Amino acid sequence: MYKLNEEQYARVQPLYESLRFNLLVDSVIDGNTPAWVFADDIENPRTALIWNRQDALLLAGDTENDEINTSLGDVIARQIIPDAHRRRIPGHALIYSPADWESKVTLLLPGLKLEKAQRRYYTSAQLRLSWQDHLPAGYMMSPLDTGLLENPNLANIHPPAGGVLSFWRSIHDFASTGFGYCILEGDTVAAWCLTVYASGNDYELGLATMPAYRNRGLATLVASACLEHCAVNGFKPHWHCWDDNLPSIAVAEKTGFENPVKYTVIRFDNGLQ
Repeated sequence: MYKLNEEQYARVQPLYESLRFNLLVDSVIDGNTPAWVFADDIENPRTALIWNRQDALLLAGDTENDEINTSLGDVIARQIIPDAHRRRIPGHALIYSPADWESKVTLLLPGLKLEKAQRRYYTSAQLRLSWQDHLPAGYMMSPLDTGLLENPNLANIHPPAGGVLSFWRSIHDFASTGFGYCILEGDTVAAWCLTVYASGNDYELGLATMPAYRNRGLATLVASACLEHCAVNGFKPHWHCWDDNLPSIAVAEKTGFENPVKYTVIRFDNGLQ
């Protein structure tokens, strides 16, 4: 397997046609998401692996070349997992197509405890909630712009700023291509929702609420602000979550996402101590 440079990423795109519901694929190829991309052949790839430097691995292409499959396992064991350990990432989700990869995974990931799990994604959304009508007194909705993300005087700004840098090369890149909103109580960040992947007019969203502010409906409000932003600008929002993540599902469906589609991944811990 060869590690590609960014100018070569587009060569693997045809292999990922059936996985492009994961916006991560196009976001990587567009250069918005830092990633490692591997292929069996630089000029004419038949098998490819994308790692987003976080928890997601996307595997596509020919399943039947045992030599390449052994090489894939070496890439995961000797390059990806050690780097994930350095980045304090404890586990991964392997997303794959075609389904035949499922029978090969023990060769790719020998000695690891593997678990099949369901995820769901939404791309159909009709804004159902006006956040302006429900924002509690004493709270303010604010765009996640550079000035806010780099403001050292805001309490709890490090988690959303760190979230940006987990998915983007820099805060500047995020601010110029992505978008997000946060809810503030005075000078304290309570909750935020932001673009994790972007390609063209498609934007995948992720959100979080600080523990002290949970169970107040703030996640629903800040997600609604992002959906409103999409509606005003003609963007298509995306939402992915685990099928057992009931709070995330509730926020998605309260804000207007509907008609989820489920897909299977293989989840595994990487042995981080």
